[in-house]
Amino acid sequence: MNVAVSATAISAVSSVSTDTFGTGWPAVIDGCHDLLAVAFGTNSMDDTFERACREADRKAASRPQDPRILRARRLLADDISLERAYYEILRDRPAPESLIDALVFSLRQGPGELTQPDTLRRLSALDADQLEAVCLRVQAFQQRIAPAWSAADVDLLISAWRKFHGQR
Repeated sequence: MNVAVSATAISAVSSVSTDTFGTGWPAVIDGCHDLLAVAFGTNSMDDTFERACREADRKAASRPQDPRILRARRLLADDISLERAYYEILRDRPAPESLIDALVFSLRQGPGELTQPDTLRRLSALDADQLEAVCLRVQAFQQRIAPAWSAADVDLLISAWRKFHGQR
């Protein structure tokens, strides 16, 4: 009689320790729990549900956290005001495409346009990826529209952007 129970218990442990439930000490503990439950005849639906919950918690803990979700949780905290959350959301937003188009349109006048307040305001709103896109666009100007910018002119554009973002 003990042989049959042991064979059933061993098959139960081997099925628990497969890739479906994971490996390591938590899976071994769950396997031992199942072995004892089968040996003493106390296996119930609650044990199965609890084991599934523990395994789901282990899998969720092993996945990397999405930084956007962490940021949203931080902004939803009770000690963060609505104004502060709104400011942080708007601050981290990239500049709209219309602003980039307006900047590129004004830069068709040439590098001298980098002294104009409206141009500088638009330039300050760009992030690094958008600045790179603007640099590529001004170097690809067609002669019938505007003269293409040289590498030295693009360096002036980048240095003007760096002044706004505190980089040298």
